[in-house]
Amino acid sequence: MKRSLFLLISLAVLGITSCSAVKEIQELIDPPPPPTPTASPVKQKEQRKLFPIEQNGKYGYINKTGKILIRPRFDRVKDFSEGLAAVKIGEKWGYINEKGEIVIKPEFNSVLRFSQGLAPVKKLSERWSYINKNGEIVIQPQFEDAVYFSEGLARVTIDGNWGYIDKTGKILINPEYGGQTGRGFFVDGLAAVRVGNSYEYGYIDKTGKIVIEAKYDFAGDFINGLARIQIGDSWGYIDKTGREVIRPQFEFSQNFSEGLAAVKIDDKYGYIDVSGNRVIQPEYDFAGNFSEGLAEVRIDDKYGYINAANEMVIEPEFDNALAFSNGIAEAWVDGKKGYIDKIGRFVWNLSN
Repeated sequence: MKRSLFLLISLAVLGITSCSAVKEIQELIDPPPPPTPTASPVKQKEQRKLFPIEQNGKYGYINKTGKILIRPRFDRVKDFSEGLAAVKIGEKWGYINEKGEIVIKPEFNSVLRFSQGLAPVKKLSERWSYINKNGEIVIQPQFEDAVYFSEGLARVTIDGNWGYIDKTGKILINPEYGGQTGRGFFVDGLAAVRVGNSYEYGYIDKTGKIVIEAKYDFAGDFINGLARIQIGDSWGYIDKTGREVIRPQFEFSQNFSEGLAAVKIDDKYGYIDVSGNRVIQPEYDFAGNFSEGLAEVRIDDKYGYINAANEMVIEPEFDNALAFSNGIAEAWVDGKKGYIDKIGRFVWNLSN
């Protein structure tokens, strides 16, 4: 947490407000949920079927063709996960199903998504607890912080330290670790944690045993056997034995996705393969992860999309853009968000 705050303060002091710098910091502090196995050899997030929209100050959901399936009537919404989505009515959060029906009444002040049948929730003046899909509290309020389950374990904060519980609430790994906000999930049987009072990260297994020495300034999740790590100002990749597969040499790096990873070299982004070979030369001001065959890239101050052959499939014309999911992607123009398809056409346009 302190390291994340330091990074943000540093950006403010230096006046760094570029999209790429902001995305890098956001990705470190608030990463996407841990990937889940799919039929693909590359792990991906749960595929989205419904997408949040805002209309006249209220939020609802569309499908990938842009049709409104849940009319905008909520004050805020989050993405669906395991068939449920958190929605805010007034000052309280509850959950709806994919028909837009409220299935867990709004009574919480803070909520996270469902994962493996449970969701962390918090009421005012209470600590974090976990509910099931019936809205029943199955793990009592007792945690200073809590996140969703991954591989049967959830990271919780007790007396300022990270520990891990199972789905009954039993502490399986004693609270003795730390780390950055949004990190510490088990992926491929390992979790990156900060050990001791230093800011160095290593990896533990599901028994809490340190299996990769804590010596990194940053340690990411293992994706298909590789994790990105930072030593000093350089980023590289290790395997699950801790061996440096791609030595730290980059100014920044992303996770591997669809066999490629974006890396920053001499202030420009390109892509490498799992052997560390440059397959797309560094020429972009920012580059995201490949998803569904396309990756968002920035040239000057506009985003477009390339394919793995480095062909510009969607021309850079957006102020910001995110990865494709189920055929559409979020894109911004003049501060307004819409959704585009894979030819760059808005399926939910900025005037809706």
